Amino acid sequence: YVNGTHLPSRDDLRCYAAIPRPTHGQGHRNATWVGMEMAKAEGMHNLVGWYQKVDALVRDKFAGETQGVEILPRDPLPEPTKRVTDPRLHLKQVTEPGWGNEDNQPAGAADAEDAGAGSGHSSWPPVPRFGERNVLITSALPYVNNEPHLGNIIGCVLSADCFARYCRSRLYNTLFVCGTDEYGTATETKAFQENMTCEEICNKYHALHSKVYEWFGICFDEFGRTSTHRQTRIAAEIFEDNLSRGRIETQTIQQLYSAKLGRFLADRLVEGTCPKCGYEDARGDQCDNCGSLLAPTELINPRCKLTGTTPELRDTTHLFLDLPQVEQRLKDFISWRTQEGDAGDAGDEECRHHQGIWSSNCQRITETWFREGLRSRCITRDLKWGTPVPMEGFRDKVFYVWFDAPIGYISITASLFAKRLAGQPHGAPTVIGEGKDDDEEQCWGENAAWRQWWHAGKSEPVEEGSQSKGDAASQTGKSRPDVELVQFMGKDNIPFHSIMFPCTLMGTSSEAESNKWTLLRSISVCEYLTYESDKFSKSRNRGVFGSDACGTGIPSDVWRYCLLASRPEANDSDFKWMDLANRCNGELLANLGNFINRTLTFAHARFGGKLPSVNDLWGYDAPPSEDDDPECNPYDEELGANVSPLVRQYIAAMESMQMRHGISLALACSRAGNQFFQEKQPWVLIKSTDNKDKQACAKIIASCCGLVRILACLIQPFMPQTCRKILNQLSMPETAYAIDEHLVLGSRYPSRVICLGAQIPKPEVLFEAIPDERIEELKARFAGESSNGDSAEAAKSRGKKKGGDKKQKPQNKGGKKAPSAPANTNLDVSRIDLVVGRIVKVWRHPNADSLYCEEVDLGPAKGGVRTVVSGLVGKVNLEEYVDRLVVLVANLKPSAMRGVTSQAMVLAAFDKEDASKVELVQPPEGSQVGERIFVKGFDGEADEQLNPRKKVFEKIQPDLGTNADSVVVYKDVPLQTERGSCKVATLKGAGVK
Repeated sequence: YVNGTHLPSRDDLRCYAAIPRPTHGQGHRNATWVGMEMAKAEGMHNLVGWYQKVDALVRDKFAGETQGVEILPRDPLPEPTKRVTDPRLHLKQVTEPGWGNEDNQPAGAADAEDAGAGSGHSSWPPVPRFGERNVLITSALPYVNNEPHLGNIIGCVLSADCFARYCRSRLYNTLFVCGTDEYGTATETKAFQENMTCEEICNKYHALHSKVYEWFGICFDEFGRTSTHRQTRIAAEIFEDNLSRGRIETQTIQQLYSAKLGRFLADRLVEGTCPKCGYEDARGDQCDNCGSLLAPTELINPRCKLTGTTPELRDTTHLFLDLPQVEQRLKDFISWRTQEGDAGDAGDEECRHHQGIWSSNCQRITETWFREGLRSRCITRDLKWGTPVPMEGFRDKVFYVWFDAPIGYISITASLFAKRLAGQPHGAPTVIGEGKDDDEEQCWGENAAWRQWWHAGKSEPVEEGSQSKGDAASQTGKSRPDVELVQFMGKDNIPFHSIMFPCTLMGTSSEAESNKWTLLRSISVCEYLTYESDKFSKSRNRGVFGSDACGTGIPSDVWRYCLLASRPEANDSDFKWMDLANRCNGELLANLGNFINRTLTFAHARFGGKLPSVNDLWGYDAPPSEDDDPECNPYDEELGANVSPLVRQYIAAMESMQMRHGISLALACSRAGNQFFQEKQPWVLIKSTDNKDKQACAKIIASCCGLVRILACLIQPFMPQTCRKILNQLSMPETAYAIDEHLVLGSRYPSRVICLGAQIPKPEVLFEAIPDERIEELKARFAGESSNGDSAEAAKSRGKKKGGDKKQKPQNKGGKKAPSAPANTNLDVSRIDLVVGRIVKVWRHPNADSLYCEEVDLGPAKGGVRTVVSGLVGKVNLEEYVDRLVVLVANLKPSAMRGVTSQAMVLAAFDKEDASKVELVQPPEGSQVGERIFVKGFDGEADEQLNPRKKVFEKIQPDLGTNADSVVVYKDVPLQTERGSCKVATLKGAGVK
């Protein structure tokens, strides 16, 4: 059991069982599994004790059937984390876009293969390298016909930026591209509306998008546009490869024609009633209500968007991409990319990224397309503003946007390297039509830098040992470094990226083995973000758009944090001003900012404007070797034991593109720091006359200062400007935020990741509180009209009328208002205030291993977000319920549970025979946050607050349970909302509490 001087831990060991298949009894279970369960039931959480217990149980119960459990010796412990003495020499710095490589040669373009692992982190722009993880990140291209609102920003651009920043901090070879989608009907329509040319519209909105994204701190390697000559050339190349392999077919179709305009109408110029859901304002290409892709001729009662007239059907000939030809290849590809490995394998994370990560909503929508069967899709349109079709008989047409726009990722990458070759700096603007004078060999040759990213090949599954029979020109990817293509988008863009774009690229080759193109490996899709429970609308002046956020006076990092912390990853999210204030004032100011400021202020004030020195920690007479063993500092050991697992969980969350969970783990680290600082009371120790106490104080502050740097690195993807401020306050380079092995190992002993004794400036406050009156002012400014036509003032007025002119009773003069006596004296479920809530955030209780802490939004009528403590650890994985709806008891008296006050209770069902089996009560689909749960026949008013002395809930609870259909009932009557009954997943005849 012992290796060196340390007992094994869960992180250090692997257990293997070699158990022959039982020869008797069909129901005979795996011996090690049974032993593990029995040991677990007896609370054997220590691994050594667990092993001893399992070994004894297995030996006794399964004699002759098992070869036992073998514990392999752990890998040797890493060398103690080297203490930082000079941050500019000892810390790896992150290469940000635009840094390094001052000549005109793109980084590594001459011979990328010669570059060793790690050598690419000092030059930009990067090219793929052997021995490194090469990550190509794209954000869905925003239309150039409007200003982005908060939902657009978090939906793709900000999410992609957060992941790109994380990848750079991990020192992956990272390229992040995006740009404006400038061709097609949307642009022509906007130009018509604003009485401008298409070129003028594109220039106007490209500049607006660039300005907004710059303010939000979006750090693209290139933010380009699709209206370039490079786009035309690459689209033509891809089209001609599909054409030569028989993937293109010609069809004569009927299309809507406007006699008044004298032209065929593009899909987006037609509106009408959706044939699938009845939505009356569906577009000719897609219904925004149900998400179905449509043809204009499928609409009921179609009308021209520009003139309002009814169009007529006429024949026209177009080109189609034959998707069924590559459908099986696409299915094989998606199955390969989304398959999961054995969850017990330690190499799973690497395996997962080799295969890919596809968000569940993406898989679900893609599977729906396959069930319906792929069919040929039209790729041309009768427009003037677009990429011209390079084929005789069709030169008066342009490519349809779904075929053309994704190719923009490739052409924008080509623009980045072409501009670099021309000596243009990072961020140099792209001009419409740019690229006609590019150097033919360097920009378009087989070894052009953009081709190294996009012609990496090896993107489709192939049988081992198989060789391509043709397409010799397509073999280049076989000798190139591997590239991970990671794509971010909103859910309305899923089919274009999971079906259309891969099929377009697959169609350029005859078989999977010869496909040179880089296909997506991972895809992260956001659901919708709403604004105060309604849609964003520029026409109704409702919601915050990009330039609005810039003008609020709230720092961009606060906006970034708020949007990413509530990122709609699995369900739609709702932006609320009060949530923004609560996050800023509670999470950033009171938690993160408080810990960093109190730590650095203490260090600056008590250690002469410096971080504690080695002499402060150990005394001037201590031998130099005293500091060599990190475990000699018990405070490092204690704080690191809490922080190090969180850092590793953070990395796992970010690798899986779970940004919400990632930032919650970062703030869990600062909560651990606040608790550590408070418990150790360095302000008392520093005043002691005993040198040992002063040295203990120095060790405590050094550990806290180390955690400050760790926090700067963890929050960098979310709040880059705040990260820079923190590093400046630590006198460290602004790019010293690498989350490398040194930082990860160092998180176990935090004081070793900073330069002790370094001079630091006087700390400044990182965040400022947003007062309630400011929030009310901003809420009123952006309220506009609601979707039902009410203005903010009208809604307010209607609320006053509803309340009447009744005089309110004065509150007690002595402070808090006492709960009123219950008007309802019935002892039944109507006394309990059951409310639908949405879990916003979950973390482990800092003082109790069996408890979760949650933040749950109960809606404005119930005071918004409340803190809840639940004893569900080991029973329900609450982290999986973030952003999901639950049922809460909202009128319990707040209760302090191990230092955290719980302000409500999550309702759950439990198996009466096995209390470890627990399932949360789920409200019916479509329920709204804050909606009241009721039971028919029990109509009394709920108590304002249940009196714990009278044990009202305890007396009512025994009559709560689940029936044979897993419906939650009170005295056999369902708990329900207007949408239906509350249920649990599987438990029948269970208790509920």
